[in-house]
Amino acid sequence: MPRVIPALLFLAAISSHAPAQITSSPAPPPSLRAAFWNIQWFPGRSPNASPGAERAQIAAVQNDLRAQNFDLLGMEEVRDFEHAAIAVASLPGFKVDACSNFPPREGQDVGQQVALASRLPSLGAWVEQWKTSGALTPPRGFAFAAYQLAPRKLLLVYTVHLKSNRGEIAEDIAIRSESMRQLIEHMAAMRRAYAPLGELSWLVGGDFNTAPDDARFASEGTTRSLLDTGFRWGWENIPFAARITLPPDKLFPAACFDHVFYRGLTLQKASVIPTSRSSSDHRAIYAEFAN
Repeated sequence: MPRVIPALLFLAAISSHAPAQITSSPAPPPSLRAAFWNIQWFPGRSPNASPGAERAQIAAVQNDLRAQNFDLLGMEEVRDFEHAAIAVASLPGFKVDACSNFPPREGQDVGQQVALASRLPSLGAWVEQWKTSGALTPPRGFAFAAYQLAPRKLLLVYTVHLKSNRGEIAEDIAIRSESMRQLIEHMAAMRRAYAPLGELSWLVGGDFNTAPDDARFASEGTTRSLLDTGFRWGWENIPFAARITLPPDKLFPAACFDHVFYRGLTLQKASVIPTSRSSSDHRAIYAEFAN
């Protein structure tokens, strides 16, 4: 099982346990490779999938991942911890660091979970559900992990799956904006907790269901608020046609809803992984950073 600990317990324990781990870390790899993927109700591609549909998607996802080489993977729309582990079973050295257990939304029997898996040493990992704020109740939440890259060099990572656009757009935007407000608040707490242990770098990735340059969301500040705190957008200066993560269907046009934002790192490459439609309606995204 991963070391998944509540934030308050972690803050109480970090000073006595983390430094010993930091001093014994091996040399960092020459680069940091990260991927994020909405795996569409994994396994099965629908909430109440048949056993045959589950087996077919598991085989497709493992085949797609087997062809890749990265150090950490953020996943959205996985069913639970057990199936998150099944998803990454084809990746050598990978373990699941955190997986949520959010309740299903109204009218559904299965929840959509977020998870982080990696081959990196984790100092701590947990999940948190978004809190109700006034009339807004954002769905789901985030998975968080702190990784040790080298002595006194830490990477703090979040995987998110923000509110979809299957509703009234003004409400969807307000809900996503509230989720981001809470995320930035959590980041401030993690900066205070981890800064004494060394240099911090950050990744926030996943399915945002919006984009900073999409005209449909010109009034939305969800992703811009991350940029305002010093993050950079992984798709900066990459043409839209080269970063479509959600191909068009009969209801929605093509979109770039899957993103990675980073701070304290030097981006070397960002790309869409051409994952199979048998795996997911979303394509996985990849980002490589100098370490």
